[in-house]
This record gives sequence, structure tokens and C-alpha cells, in this order.
Amino acid sequence: MDLKLFNLILYYFLKLNMKVLVSFNCWDVETQLAFYKLAAENSFYIDYINLNDSKALQGIEYRLIAKKPTMGIFMDLNCENAEELLNIASQERLFSDHFFWLIYDDMANVTYFRGLFKRQNLAVDAEITYAYLNTPEDDGNSTAIASYTLYDVYNNGYYHGGKLNMTLDREIYCNQEECYVNKYLSKLHLRNKYGNRNTLHDATLRLTVVVTKIPITSTPEQIFAFLRSVNGTNYDAIARFGFQALSILVEFLGCKTNHTFVNRWTINETHGGLIGALAIQSADLISTPFIPTAPRMEFFTIIAETSSFRSICLFRTPRNSGIQGDVFLKPFNTTVWSLFGVLLLLTAVVLWSIFRLERYRMYKRYIDYMPSLLATFLISFGSACSQGSDMVPGSIGGRMVFYTLYLLTFLMYNYYTSIVVSSLLGSPVKSDIKTMGQLADSSLEVGLEPLPFTLTYLNNSLLPEVRRFKHKIDSVPNPQAIWMPLEKGILRVRDQPGFVFGFEASTGFLLVKRYYKPYEICDLNEVLFRPEKSLYSAVHKNYSYKEITKQKVIRILETGVNLKLHRYWVQTTLECFDSNFIVEVGMEYMAPLFMLLACTYVLVLMILLCEILHKKYWTERKMRLENILFGQNWHNE
Repeated sequence: MDLKLFNLILYYFLKLNMKVLVSFNCWDVETQLAFYKLAAENSFYIDYINLNDSKALQGIEYRLIAKKPTMGIFMDLNCENAEELLNIASQERLFSDHFFWLIYDDMANVTYFRGLFKRQNLAVDAEITYAYLNTPEDDGNSTAIASYTLYDVYNNGYYHGGKLNMTLDREIYCNQEECYVNKYLSKLHLRNKYGNRNTLHDATLRLTVVVTKIPITSTPEQIFAFLRSVNGTNYDAIARFGFQALSILVEFLGCKTNHTFVNRWTINETHGGLIGALAIQSADLISTPFIPTAPRMEFFTIIAETSSFRSICLFRTPRNSGIQGDVFLKPFNTTVWSLFGVLLLLTAVVLWSIFRLERYRMYKRYIDYMPSLLATFLISFGSACSQGSDMVPGSIGGRMVFYTLYLLTFLMYNYYTSIVVSSLLGSPVKSDIKTMGQLADSSLEVGLEPLPFTLTYLNNSLLPEVRRFKHKIDSVPNPQAIWMPLEKGILRVRDQPGFVFGFEASTGFLLVKRYYKPYEICDLNEVLFRPEKSLYSAVHKNYSYKEITKQKVIRILETGVNLKLHRYWVQTTLECFDSNFIVEVGMEYMAPLFMLLACTYVLVLMILLCEILHKKYWTERKMRLENILFGQNWHNE
């Protein structure tokens, strides 16, 4: 029974805050009971497995994986089946950050340990500490204190070409009561785990890169030239942005790479293409971020948000979308218009009274005839329309009424015109279509960019508005004609107001900024084709480089390099400033006026016709009466 070794085991795992422990050893029963008692005093949960019993190792990987997410494992390297346990752990990838291994070698045979672990499947996330008992010194304290040397053990990736790395860590003294650090043998304690494993210089990672705009059968040199170029930002923008960001990550990791090219993101949620390669672990890293969904999260771990995805339908406002019958009545509400009309009517009555008074009651006549009430109303209404009149009252009181009428109509006219001008200088008329449901129910012509995920979304979405939109495009005479290249669709939206084109915003907005004038951008309407999503960089859940990749990606985000690339390749908004507005008074403004004029002309013609008929009727009636009274030919005599 060795209490000093027991104290070393408990000291090591207590420093890791780890109290769930599986002990692989070949101690006798008395020693095992003594260790149990000491561990129970420190609140440890211990599971013991005898390494000299080969049957006890059968299915051991399932027993370990089924326990808590993280646990400590102590192993006595000098037991009979130690190598068999190590082989099982290597095959089942148990040397990971879920299992903290303390491997004790009583023989202190570092050469044997090194040769044994050169063939084990270790990776950069391995949590392995190798400890051995130092040769006792010839002094009086040699029996009271035991000296242990600890090594930090890892590999940058055995199956990725990495080499075993064993670094001296510290020397620990243990007595019958406690353990403590005697001295540090390296600078490992000054940095965290991945601060000591910050480069993968001897590992070769498998990268899968998606490219859709050039043939996948092109030579690697041609594909690399396309992905690294900065021209033609509307072609494969997300893929090229992701590849250039991934190239920076590879530089940070300091590893070698082996590239595989695919021409699609995925066939369904988790199979095929780029995402499928990551799901089956045939790729260590992929070039582009993607949308995390519930099926995908069963396989992947999110690293960081690195981009965004907006699929939209864009169209210019149709010229007939703003036609409203009350366009010229909007500056004032109904009450104001009613009061203004009553004032004009009262003024017309007052003017008629003044004209009558001046003609029949005053000594001096100012006009030669008496205007009718209709004539004074025309004067009053003409004043409201900024028109003058040649009939002006001669009396001082009458002229004061006239001045009051013109002042009233002048103020109303100025208020009216200022409000109309301010509305014209404001935002241009926008369409009332704001959702996919409204777009599906409209009569607007639709076109779509031929993207794989767009077709997948249309075919698989269960949203009712998407189903109606799918029926809309299927019901056209030639459904295949709606699929058109991005550049053609963007130009058609510009040249044909009312034409709707659906595309991915990050690439399409680059063409919009290139081909559209500022006032044309302000005239655009956006409808989200699908909910806006963030894109995340991710790795497989069982990926050995998960933590170091996360740290490197976060560091890249902190430097702003990723943001600079994102702003260049991925456009998320279109700028529209007040100075960009060019107000075109089109049919949406003038149609109500023309309709009003047309209705007025029709009404005037009808009244004129009625007057003609009325005149003709009374003329004929007069002729009949005269013929009855004076005979048929009296007017010829």
C-alpha cells in the first residue's frame, strides 16, 4: 500500500476539479480498499476495473462513453493488459478532452512509453499526463517523501501525420499527508492548454471547398485562381469569401492542407456536398459557413457567427401602384375642405348682395348689369384657384370683402402647395406588397435566380405563402422561363418596373450598386423570400481540433480581418439617401387629375346638351303656341 501514490492521484484530479474517476489498475484487495477509503474522504466517485482481467475490458468503451461528459481516468501502465486498454482507447478515440488520463509508470521507462504512444491515435485535444516515480535519493527524507515527474502528452493528429509530443511539466513531492509542486520543469504552467499547442505544423488537414460558377472538372490551379481572385464579386461571393477566410485560419493554425472540391452545399440537410463531407468526417474543415438547423445540429458544433444569408425578391414600384382618387385632397382633411367650401359659398352670397345693393340702392352705379348668384360663386371659386375677376365692387365695404376673399384663398393656396411639394420631396411611392403571401397573390411577373437552395426551399417548405408562390410560378405558360441568370434578372428589374426577381442578396446587391442609378435604388421594394438567417462556421462534434479552431476563429474575428472580407464580398443593404430622390410626376400622381378633368368635361358636355335640349324644347313650344294663336303661316305675312 502506497499512500504517497494515492495522494498523487487525488491531488492531480482535485486540481482539475474532477471527482468522477475510473481506476484501471491491478492492485490487491487491501490496497484497493485503502484507496477507496481515501478517495471517499475527498468525495470522489470511483469505478474500479482490474487490468489483469481481460474480460473486464470487453465493451469498456461503452461503459466510459455512457458516463458523464467528462471524467478522470487513472491507469497503471505496469499491469498485464495495459497495452490492450490503450489499443481500445486509440480505436474508440478515447484520448480526447472528454477523458483526463493520468498514466502512472512505476518502472519509469520513458522510452517504452514513447514507443508505445507513437502508434496511438492521439490528437491536439488529448488530456494525457504521464507520471513516474523518480529514483530515491540517498538521504534521510527519501522514504518519507516520494518524487514524481509529470509529462504533458499529445499529438497534433496521428492520422493527420502528426508526431508524438512529450513535454516535461513539473516535479511533485508527495508524503503520507499531501502533495505539492517542488519545481516546474518547463514553462507549460505559464500558458493554458492550447497556448502550448498553438500550431499544427506537422499535421495535414482535409479541407472541402465548394465552387459552383466554374466547372468542378477544372484543374486545381484554375479553381484556386478563381477562389483567390477579387474580381467578379457577384460570382460565388459566399464561397469565395469563405475560402479566403478559411485560408487565414489555415495560416493561423500553421498546418498543411489537402483540398477536395465539390459543386454544391448539400443535397438535403446533412447529406451530400460540402455539409455531407463534414457530417461523415471525410473533411476536417469546410470553406463556407451554413445555416444551423435541428438535423444538422445532431452532427455539428457551432464555432462562431461569420456571415449572414438573405434571400429576397426585388422589384421597382409599378407606376400604377400609387393611383388613388384622393391624392389631391390629402393635404387637408374633410373638415377643412368643408369649412373652406362653406366660406367660399358665404362669400359668394355676400358679394351678390353687395352687387345688388350697389346697383339698386346706391346713387352711383359701378357696374352696368346685375351679376347672378352663380357668377359671384364663380368669382369666389376662381379666387380659390388663383384667378382674378374683372367684376370688382366699387364700394369700400365691398372691396374689403373682396380683399378678405383673396387673403383667405392666398393662405389656403400656400398651405396646399407647400404640403404637396413636401410630399413630393419625401420618400417615393412604395408598393403595398410587403410579404411573400401578398406577392404570391399579386399579378406581378416573377423571375428567380437558378440556385440549388432556392429550388429546394420551394419544393420542401410547408409555409402556405410559399406553397402559393410555388403554384404561381408553376401556373405560368413556361415555368422554366422564370429561371434566369442573376445579371439578366437584375437588369430586367431596373428596366421593367413591376417585374419581381428573387436572388441571394449578398451577390445581387453588388450588381444593383453597379448598374442602378441612386434614384433607381430608392425606388426598389424588398420582400424577404425566406426568413433572414445568420451563417455559422461549424465543425463536427467529435472533431479533435474543435477547441483550437474555435480559439483561432474568434481571434480572427477580433482582428477585424473577417469583417473586412465580409464587407467586400457580402452586401447586406442598399443605401438610399434623401439627396438621391428624383421625383418623377408620373401617372401615380397625375391619373387622378386626368380622371377628374375627364369627369368634369363629361359633366359639362351633359349640362350643355341638356341646355340645348331645353332651349330647343321651349323654342318649339313657343312656335306651336304662336301657330295656334295666329295661324300656320302668320310669320310669312
